[in-house]
Amino acid sequence: MAAIDIAVTVVRDEAGRVLLAERTARQVSAGFWELPGGKIDPGETPHQAAARELDEEVGLRAESLHPLMTYDHVFPTKRVRLHIFRVARWSGAPHGREGQRVAWVDPASPQVAPVLPSNLRVLAALGLPQVMAVFELVGDAATIMAQVQDVLASGARLMLLRAAHWAPDQKVTMARRICGIAQRYGATTLLAGSALECDRAGASGVHTEADALWRINARPPVRLWSVSCHGEEALRRAQALGADLAMVSPVLACGTRPLLGWDGVRRLTAATPMPVFVKGGLEAGHLGQALQAGAAGIALNAACLADIACNKKYALN
Repeated sequence: MAAIDIAVTVVRDEAGRVLLAERTARQVSAGFWELPGGKIDPGETPHQAAARELDEEVGLRAESLHPLMTYDHVFPTKRVRLHIFRVARWSGAPHGREGQRVAWVDPASPQVAPVLPSNLRVLAALGLPQVMAVFELVGDAATIMAQVQDVLASGARLMLLRAAHWAPDQKVTMARRICGIAQRYGATTLLAGSALECDRAGASGVHTEADALWRINARPPVRLWSVSCHGEEALRRAQALGADLAMVSPVLACGTRPLLGWDGVRRLTAATPMPVFVKGGLEAGHLGQALQAGAAGIALNAACLADIACNKKYALN
């Protein structure tokens, strides 16, 4: 099926909530809630359509729009391609210009239902924290679990688990224990490995390492998919395969790869309509610079987070 191009806008208030609107009785999927948006008219750019739809639907004038994500969603009878824009500045007060209800919601757990299925993926990305704790699972189980407890107690709510040298069953067993604790804190956990391992461990999603990205040809069947990337070509491939977010490195220090620096981060994020976390030589104090460079957040080694309050709930404001 040929995709129908849809322009979608993300508007956030100072508390990080996202604006949703209810579809009217005259529309397909009446009663479902969605981000403001609609079909791109012939001759329109996605940017122009996003601004127009925002005004027509909820009465907001977009003063600054930036690409955020682009992905396809297949309904039973059609395929849509969502061009999603972050509204950095706007004027006006949101209201349903077609008589529909509007609501400000927490993207991680919207208080309205049902949400249009095509919007669930971007809402999951919008609900991510701004700090990712990266665990290299080494050492004995007691030491690992103590570090997990410390990091979660510090406020971390997004974790990546890596266990490259563990046997699959050992990795899944340890990850299952960590995910059980993380769920009690309301934390999102990504497991470096396969979709099957993710399912067995009860993780929130899968992380694919940079070298493995070139060996796969389709998105893993998971709710959340993260990919390590070291340049623009890898980011383009991750986006084409449908990744939800990317971890880009190295920024300031890391191994033997050329450093990106903040100018490199700005260049990559400007060319990538996908949430990007940056890593390599960073500390918690670099979060502001990362956000200014267009990143969704920073990834830090878990050892650096045990005594840092890093509960930054809203990643893309």
